[in-house]
Amino acid sequence: MKVIQVVPRRETATKLTTLLNTTERELRGSRTTFVRQRAGRWKHKKYGGWINWTGARGGVLVAEIQSKVSETEWQLLQAFVGYLDRHLGDHIESISITYR
Repeated sequence: MKVIQVVPRRETATKLTTLLNTTERELRGSRTTFVRQRAGRWKHKKYGGWINWTGARGGVLVAEIQSKVSETEWQLLQAFVGYLDRHLGDHIESISITYR
């Protein structure tokens, strides 16, 4: 399992969780590789596993990435970090990854 901590820029008025939900709704359907399972839980169309994310104090986004097969967890991690960069990059100050 990998834990990602995403810190927003100070000038970002909207919470990252709100931005993530809005982006997912806009891309829903065939335009995205992430599928919403429920609030705060996504899975990837191609890579087995899931991402549980939630907001923390200060607008920080915390996401846990778990894969069905630990050897392919890096692919899910790479896909999620790429998604964050493409769609929320202007609102992100830093991303930290903790390996567990």
